[in-house]
This record gives sequence, C-alpha cells and structure tokens, in this order.
Amino acid sequence: MTTVLPEVARLPADPSLIHLSYHHEHRVEAYGFDETLEVWTVKARIDADVLAEDMAAYDDVDQDTLDAVQDIPVGRMSFVRVRMFGPDHPFEAMDSYTGDVCRIGETVLDVASGEWDSAFEEALAHPVGDLLVMDRVILEPAWRGFGLGPVLAGAAIRRLSKDCVAVACEPGSADGRDLTEDQHREVAAKLADTWSRIGFTPFADGVHILDCHLQRPHDLLAERQREFTELCRTWRGHHRS
Repeated sequence: MTTVLPEVARLPADPSLIHLSYHHEHRVEAYGFDETLEVWTVKARIDADVLAEDMAAYDDVDQDTLDAVQDIPVGRMSFVRVRMFGPDHPFEAMDSYTGDVCRIGETVLDVASGEWDSAFEEALAHPVGDLLVMDRVILEPAWRGFGLGPVLAGAAIRRLSKDCVAVACEPGSADGRDLTEDQHREVAAKLADTWSRIGFTPFADGVHILDCHLQRPHDLLAERQREFTELCRTWRGHHRS
C-alpha cells in the first residue's frame, strides 16, 4: 500500500465525490435519424458545492476559499444507441454520424439489409435488441492511471444499455493527438486491454463487443467497483489522517 499512496495523493480530490451526468437532446418532431440514433453525452465531474461541503467538513478553510471552489472535470464519454426496430435503416443512420461509428456499423451489420451480420449474431447469447456504441471515453490528464476509465464507462453502460444486445467499441486514441501508425497500434492494444476489464472481447476488424446478456460483464464491473472503493479509501486515508 505504501507504494500506491504517493500516486493516489496526486488525485485532485476525493474520487468518491465523482458524479456522472447524462445528456440527450431530441426534437419533438423527429428530424433526420432521431428515431434511430440516440446520442448520449456523459460527463464525469465533482460538483463545486459538493467539493466545498467536503472541504468544510474535513479542512480548516475560510469562507472565501470555499466560495472560490469550482467544479472539477474528471472526464467525458459519448455513447450512441442504435435502435434496430425504428423507421430508418440502421446502417444509414450510423453512416450519417461519424466515420468511427460507421466502421462499427460495417462490422456488426449486414450493410444491405440493416440486420445483424451473421457472424455478429452468432457471437451473441441473445441477438434481439438494440446496439449501444461506446464512441468516446476521455479522462482529464490528472485523473489518468488509476483505473477510472473502466469503472466510469461500466457505470454508464449499466444505465444506457437496457434492452441492448451488446455494446461495441473500436479501441483507439480519442483525444485528438497526432500519432504515428505504430503509436496508434500501441494505444489500441492498451485500450483493448483496458476495456477487457469490464467484459469487452475482440470481434472483428478492430471492433470489440460486450455481450449484455452474459453474467461476466456484471461480475467484472463489480470487481472494478470494489477497486474504486479501495482507491477512495486509500485517498481518504492519506488526506484525512
């Protein structure tokens, strides 16, 4: 534990204060592919009021300091839910969004019919329902290296994947950095290992899938949540002692 403490001490605040907020907008009168694609933005942050309350409880700080406290951004995620039984062709809807989502569509769908690709269908325990695409997961630099990506993404998936057959992603850099081809491969391999910790497995053409009807992803997320609880306990033990 002593080797972990100096690293945990670098965290900007108590990770147990992190909240996830979910945002999705749509017109009342459907426009474009609104009935087929649901785009969700998920923000991970520590609210200023929550942080100020925590500081007042444990630290000797004046009111001016508390009044100056601001939200602490932790990360952001984006998910795209593809409704397979809507009025639109699922692949056309995915193709209209981004190239990354389109490539996933080309891998898991029969592009012509808009139904599941036969290999994808065979890979699933129960291939009836919608598809959730994990499009982006980006942590702020100060929060990287502590295993937060899987636990935050897993928590979001639990809430967004109801009635979905699977979650699909294509591991790769999502923060806009210019990388060489070798660096892209290195990042993809590292992220593939990261997402395997909540149940993603390789499928085809760089796409990884999490089968929503298997028990293993639930068990893995429970493990990640226990690790997160221990991280929070370690942070508090270092800062509250």
